[in-house]
Amino acid sequence: MLLAIDVGNSRTAWGLFRDEHLIAVQRSATDPTIDPDGLLEAVTKFLATAGAKPDAVTVWGLASVVPSLAAVYRAAAGGRLCEVDAGTAGLRVSYADPATLGPDRVANAVAVAARHSVPAVVVDLGTALTLEVVDAEGSFAGGVILPGPTTALNVLAAGTARLPRVAFGRPARVVGRSTEEAMRAGVFHGTAGAVDRLVEAVLAEMGFPADTPVVATGGWAGELAPALRTVTVYDETLTLEGIRLVCSRA
Repeated sequence: MLLAIDVGNSRTAWGLFRDEHLIAVQRSATDPTIDPDGLLEAVTKFLATAGAKPDAVTVWGLASVVPSLAAVYRAAAGGRLCEVDAGTAGLRVSYADPATLGPDRVANAVAVAARHSVPAVVVDLGTALTLEVVDAEGSFAGGVILPGPTTALNVLAAGTARLPRVAFGRPARVVGRSTEEAMRAGVFHGTAGAVDRLVEAVLAEMGFPADTPVVATGGWAGELAPALRTVTVYDETLTLEGIRLVCSRA
């Protein structure tokens, strides 16, 4: 079995694979204080939900954007850890320094080529909102990074004297009847509009055909994808699948 782990700044997703089949998924808030013992305990509990024991997992596949937690996973997994990056993935990257490309973005690029078709654009809606642009050869051609919706809301609250902290979610209307409603509507619809504009610009700049797959994934994709007119498919487990593909080949 392979345990795929996608460690984000806000959320962590674990996926247990038997061969190519995803048999269990768990998502939770990322705990930046967890130690190897606590991690092993949490993994054991997760595996138990699928009727599996820790020694049944032969590979831990990790894509972590939190460097301190990567060290914790290394200690917990021992010699079973496979860390996703452009090198382990064998991914061709049009970046000046491929080592700076986030491992979750590498996993997304690998998975979209295998699970959908290329060229393609992945819209990953998390703490940071990223677009991964994959060309017709399956290479990572570049992308876009901007603040995700919760980051935008937190910046508004932290950077102003009177704006409150507001939970992200789909608003009942565009024109808010309170400060909280106005903030939620602005970030929700503003994010949707920004994504659609960026996708259109990417497709035009790259010369991709009109039927290019635009795949939404990430922690907030379930809420936002229905509001995105440029998105053609929502793939909740795209990143986990990319981790599996990279680490099953490594």
